[in-house]
Amino acid sequence: MSKPQNTAPVQDNTKNAINTYNKINTLCLTIVAAVSITLALIYTKTILVPLVISVFIFTMITPLIRYIKFYTRLPHWLSVLIATTIVIVPLALIIVFIANSISNFAQEAFTYRAKLLEVLNHFSTFIKTQKIPLPEEFLTFSNIREVLSMPYYTKFLKGIGSNAVTFISYAFLIFIFLFFFLIGSGRTKITNELLKEIQNKVSAYLYIHIVMSLITGFCVWVVYVSCGLDLAVMFAALTVLLNFIPNIGSVASVILPLPIAYLQFGWGIKFVLILVLPSLIQFVLGSLIEPKILGEGVDLHPITVIASLIIWGLVWGLPGAFLAVPMTAALRIILAKIEPTRPFAELLSGRLPK
Repeated sequence: MSKPQNTAPVQDNTKNAINTYNKINTLCLTIVAAVSITLALIYTKTILVPLVISVFIFTMITPLIRYIKFYTRLPHWLSVLIATTIVIVPLALIIVFIANSISNFAQEAFTYRAKLLEVLNHFSTFIKTQKIPLPEEFLTFSNIREVLSMPYYTKFLKGIGSNAVTFISYAFLIFIFLFFFLIGSGRTKITNELLKEIQNKVSAYLYIHIVMSLITGFCVWVVYVSCGLDLAVMFAALTVLLNFIPNIGSVASVILPLPIAYLQFGWGIKFVLILVLPSLIQFVLGSLIEPKILGEGVDLHPITVIASLIIWGLVWGLPGAFLAVPMTAALRIILAKIEPTRPFAELLSGRLPK
């Protein structure tokens, strides 16, 4: 009589095959879902960008409303009004400063154009005098001169106006969305733990980052005003805004004033100060002090931050670059709460999944 064969190895192999299939299936479905969501985000950009911005502003206002109501016992509508004023007024002032400075720049644009053409002529003469072997287009800076020609320059100034119109339309939609969020804030309370965690972490990040950006902008403004740099207010306000673009924004805010500084001061000591001092301020406040205050904060690896900046920038352009960190932080929290997607959350935090 034959002995029954041991089927345990076969069953183990079958379970392993099923587990492998499930993992591959989950990965494929995740990729398909990610591609579909990305296409939907691109298609609905006009509406979603103002909506997301209003959600983040509302996320900042909500904790303030709770604190004001708890410590002052004021009615809800008055607490909402005070909290909204505290958050909105500094943002509005920054926008007004930038708009005013851009207007001044547009008025002086042709003056700066003439100065820049004069500098290019000086460089061309210097290169020819030194007999540096360079192609003719480099010797004459033909590409730059073409950009600075009147048709291109006029088109650039018109582009500023069209972008201003787009910004106003976005601001109007943000105001409408935020208005309805605030109206309904007293009727519903957040009881979901996931939403509470997202709100607490994202609002803490936004508050700390805004305060540090304002301090950075003020310190940079003091440097620019002390050196007598033109458009100091505009460059300081741009520093505040560009600080919301991780890593790249701080570098861009240091580089942007340099052409004006060179046209105004040449290669003098003031040019060096305008380059070095803001760089030190950005490094100390942005790379040393702010990370210590945030602690774990949004719990995102630096590579994740750069990748999110690129991805959201491709999807939503410049607004996506500004919103990259808080949106990716919210996404990481959501992924961490779902068992199948928890390894992705670990990767976003820079930890290898177990």
